[in-house]
Amino acid sequence: MVAVALFGLGGCRTVEGLTTKPTVRSVSVAVVGFDLRTIALRFDVELLNPGDGEMNVKEYDYVLQIEGRPFTSGASPGGVALAPHGTARVPVSVAIGLADLQRTLTALERRGEVAYRLVVSLLIDTPLGAFRFPLTTDGCVRAFPPAAHPCK
Repeated sequence: MVAVALFGLGGCRTVEGLTTKPTVRSVSVAVVGFDLRTIALRFDVELLNPGDGEMNVKEYDYVLQIEGRPFTSGASPGGVALAPHGTARVPVSVAIGLADLQRTLTALERRGEVAYRLVVSLLIDTPLGAFRFPLTTDGCVRAFPPAAHPCK
């Protein structure tokens, strides 16, 4: 009876390890293009798998907010594997239309930087099935002139 109880508890711990939410270890953003119509950004989201089982990012969707307003959203296939207790980078490419920035352009020119919130929802495939995990990160990027240097 005791052996069954111990095995059962170990089994729960194993299940918990396989469904642990990945965490954001770091986020870097780079302005990869700029023209009269769009600003192209690439967010490199470094994820940590704190669990005991491998996780595969099957797909993700994202919402990018600029200055507190939703500006763009999209989805992409993932194809990124997270080894147990390992890290991997998930690149999120985002194109922002300058026409969409029109409401805040005056403020951006004065400050030269853009505050953003990136909300990414990952569809992770584990040995126990697929799970959706939301992740949020806040930051800012210099926009005038375009650069990926940290804001003040």
